Amino acid sequence: MPISTALHADIAKRLQESREATLASIRTRTGLDPEGNEPPPIGPRAHEVQNDDAPTAEMIAHDEEQFADHEAALLHEIDAAIDRLESGGYGICESCGCEIPEQRLLATPTVRTCVPCQERIEKEEGTGRGPTM
Repeated sequence: MPISTALHADIAKRLQESREATLASIRTRTGLDPEGNEPPPIGPRAHEVQNDDAPTAEMIAHDEEQFADHEAALLHEIDAAIDRLESGGYGICESCGCEIPEQRLLATPTVRTCVPCQERIEKEEGTGRGPTM
């Protein structure tokens, strides 16, 4: 059963806003800032220093690269969700084919699986968060 028209519109708006914000962040981080006011944080020598702070500068550059990788992966997930929304496959678990509850879709618009399948995948891959204190 396809998602409701109201949910479709809400999710489409959220995904588009998230896509635009992520693209803006990627452009700024990689130097594709249309205004060109600042050097890219992950560009070569972006955090180069003249004193003993070289390890700190290297750590900052590494962190910036990690943020850029995360943002690129997020953009991919957003685009995949937009594709599913446009093709009519949005809201269907990619693992078991069951409907994903509306609350889960609203909480995480890029979600691909229902909760039971996600828990199974995390258990199999050992990627779940596990117990917390």
